Amino acid sequence: MVNFNCSKAKTTTNFTDYYTGQEGYLSKSSAADAAFLGYENGKVKFMISGVVGLVDPQYVEVLSQGTYYASNYEVNSSGDLYHYISNNVNATGNQGNKNYIGTGPSYLTKNKEYYSYDGHYFYTDYAVMLSDYQNNTNGQNAVNAGNAFYNFFQFKNMREATKYSGEELNVMLQSAMSAAGVDTASSKLSGTGLSFVKYQNVYSVNALLSMGIAINESGWGTSWICRNKNNIFGLNAVDSAPGISADTYASIDDCIRSFMKEWMDEGYLDSSDWRNHGTYLGDKSSGINVSYASDPYWGEKAAAHAWNLDFI
Repeated sequence: MVNFNCSKAKTTTNFTDYYTGQEGYLSKSSAADAAFLGYENGKVKFMISGVVGLVDPQYVEVLSQGTYYASNYEVNSSGDLYHYISNNVNATGNQGNKNYIGTGPSYLTKNKEYYSYDGHYFYTDYAVMLSDYQNNTNGQNAVNAGNAFYNFFQFKNMREATKYSGEELNVMLQSAMSAAGVDTASSKLSGTGLSFVKYQNVYSVNALLSMGIAINESGWGTSWICRNKNNIFGLNAVDSAPGISADTYASIDDCIRSFMKEWMDEGYLDSSDWRNHGTYLGDKSSGINVSYASDPYWGEKAAAHAWNLDFI
């Protein structure tokens, strides 16, 4: 296992994508563990959130297999699939840091732990998973071999419009915030459904998925950056000084317009833009997550909020 959340690491750790040569980065506070694939050219080879990368060994720890706590997936008794993410490799079990993925596929047994560092193929045996990764036979010995799993909202095309109206999104958002214990009166996301749909229809950027990103980035419209800068997407909020670097907007509506026009339509979703790696939330191997966020599971988290809104 590779430990990114160690004393050697900085706030973010840079790595090189093994297959594309592209530079990437990870936040040590967002996820600790990755699969260890060996050493190559003096670098540690690993997999996390779908990406196979090379990292300088001075910034990570390589730990003995089977000794430390690994992130895992589990279907609960209600049939819901969750991803339990390790922030501490010395933990003794799941400690509540989890993402909702959706309805668990039929091939996963309830209340049983499964391992996966790509979110597509699941293993009951960590060593078998590592062997597949190291031999470049990913999925061959997984419980769902030949039947890759794709989290629906995480890989949904953001260029496709949501079926919901602005009024419906407002009702869904209100219900979701109440269920999450959020004070709707103080949240700057309250009533924003109309703006999301208005700009979706201008710039062809999915309103529901954009709202999922906003919820994730702004803490349901209550974060300091949101309250003081009308910035609900963490735009330009770099890891080293997010509060200082984050952009300021005249209004929440203006922030939504800027996000959909300049950041998505003319940026991440534009095939000619350097940030474009696919028109979906994705993970660290493809999609918006590659360059948007240091959190390797950012796409999964935004998708979870979209799922939550959709099922309210």
